[in-house]
Amino acid sequence: MPPARTKPEVHSPRASLHIGASPEAAWENVVRQWFEKIAPRGLHDRQPAAVVTASRNQAYFFRSRLLAEGKSLMAVKFLSPPQLRELLLRRCDLPVPLREHLRLLLGVTAEQFASSSSDDETVLVAKSIAREPDRFLRAIDQLRAAGWTLDEIDSPALRELAARFEEQVRECGFTFVHDADRVVLAAAQKFQPLFRDLLVFGFDAAHWPLWPLLHAATLSSAETCVVLRDPRDDARNLDETWIGTWEETFGPAEVIPPMNGRATTSLTGALPVPASDVHFVIGRDTTQQARAIVAVVAKFLADASCERLGILFSGPGALPRLVATFLQAAGIAHNDGIAYFAPSAFDDHAWRAWLELQQAPRLKPLFRFLRATDWQIFDGVSVLQIEETLRRCYNNVLVDNIELLRDYCASSPDLRHGSVGLDRALE
Repeated sequence: MPPARTKPEVHSPRASLHIGASPEAAWENVVRQWFEKIAPRGLHDRQPAAVVTASRNQAYFFRSRLLAEGKSLMAVKFLSPPQLRELLLRRCDLPVPLREHLRLLLGVTAEQFASSSSDDETVLVAKSIAREPDRFLRAIDQLRAAGWTLDEIDSPALRELAARFEEQVRECGFTFVHDADRVVLAAAQKFQPLFRDLLVFGFDAAHWPLWPLLHAATLSSAETCVVLRDPRDDARNLDETWIGTWEETFGPAEVIPPMNGRATTSLTGALPVPASDVHFVIGRDTTQQARAIVAVVAKFLADASCERLGILFSGPGALPRLVATFLQAAGIAHNDGIAYFAPSAFDDHAWRAWLELQQAPRLKPLFRFLRATDWQIFDGVSVLQIEETLRRCYNNVLVDNIELLRDYCASSPDLRHGSVGLDRALE
């Protein structure tokens, strides 16, 4: 671990670091006191207090504890890393592209690269990336997040393709997210603090790409409390380096004492569970497993002493989605934190209809897009009138291709000079 500085940097804000072995100990000794400190001045300070957590479940844990104790959450913002980035970027005016934009630009760049190359192997690689750009896009993200350049890519063809892609992104006026984080960090000291109090909780060495963002957030707060976890056994060297980086930047960390003077690493000793309260269920397939889980949930909820119930999955997949579906069908209210993620900004009926129209520029996809969108494409003319006119054109030419129908509308005196103006709208 790098040696910790005895004093934090002169330009750094008032930041306190804490290291604990368990979330319960951190809650009892640090986090609860932090919320009690900011509660009286929440409505008086112009600058808000914010809590940044590595996962949504950690934010749910804090909210549930505070609500159970009857404490106010007024004027406290719970932020995820993307939400934190959005707040900090507002002061720098940096347009960060959506994931959909990057996939589209990489796919277009790969297609152009394949058409301009004469090497068969390079063409196959470029076409593969054009069909499925996500894997190569993630590789570029990981490379840039580590602070490396494209020279680290061994393949000359992939290196050139990545360079063209980054050039295309910058020509569109976009800034890559990791470059934006570094710009925000460099500019953080020039602005007034964005937060009055900031709590950073739950981040470890697995979140190295977020270091510039978290550093910038700490510099953007008048007072910051950072709660780190003890190094994990399977990643001790990385976690020690992560903690050392925080200590080198903001001063030495304080060790959080264990709860009631006991070690908190052993959950079995602290929370004994009677054998009669352990249930094993087995399903032949995912559907049977999901139904069994829902049945056990209903049994637990029928117990009057059950105040809160949690379902722990190994990760996102078919099983949590089926459990969420069956819980909804059974009318059991639940917080879906893993099965169905929130859709992106483009993921709606209009966007999917637009994609279908681009792949098949014909009448039926066009009609589906017109019904799904709120855009005024035809100067206020109703969708029913548009459909009636286009169906009449189709009956005349017996072709439903949009370009051919547009040419027919342009050559027809009734449609060219009529109130609809389909030829111009279909361009």
